[in-house]
Amino acid sequence: MSPIAPSPPSTQVPMDTWITASWEEFVQLSDDPTHAKSKGYYHKGAMRFEAMSTGADHSRDHTIIILAIGLYAMVREIPINCHDACSYRKTGHDECQPDISCYTGINVDAIPNGTHIINLDIHPLPSLVIEISDTTLSDDKGEKRLQYEELGISEYWIVSVKTCEIIAFSISNIGVSQRIQTSKVIPGLELGLLKETLERRRSSNQSATMAWLMTQIQQ
Repeated sequence: MSPIAPSPPSTQVPMDTWITASWEEFVQLSDDPTHAKSKGYYHKGAMRFEAMSTGADHSRDHTIIILAIGLYAMVREIPINCHDACSYRKTGHDECQPDISCYTGINVDAIPNGTHIINLDIHPLPSLVIEISDTTLSDDKGEKRLQYEELGISEYWIVSVKTCEIIAFSISNIGVSQRIQTSKVIPGLELGLLKETLERRRSSNQSATMAWLMTQIQQ
């Protein structure tokens, strides 16, 4: 984590940096309308706010990854439920808002309709969290990775918008992770195939890209 500065008293806080704050300060700021279009994170007594990305490249890659996961799971008959920019809260300790998060296996239907912020004191962790990294790559590989490891997320992917690279980690024990090339929570899904899908999207539309991916999955 970069050096942490004390948090200012106003609702205007520096963006894209970790600053010290109490849990109560974070929740107050997170619930403030000023941050309605911000992603909020809290970990080890520090908070970070990021603007929801509105960049075309980020949004297209975000969409392609969700479509690709859904298509693969459908064809391979893998039960899955994915969430877009959903907030997860462990009261007093952690909050995170990954770009994409997915539930699989026995917890696939664990989150009931009508849930706003997913309370990790009541509900299970998602099986997979994904950050689509355009301007946040350094933090996604650093402090956020540590946060997801310590929470005990089973799998974490970082998708680089600039290079199409997918850096993926399997977390077998709290605080311990290892690089993987094939997903464990979505059995058989090779990250290299997703990288090629992202690269194809650069020169083709989403429909054509998904049609190509369908043929690859069915082979």
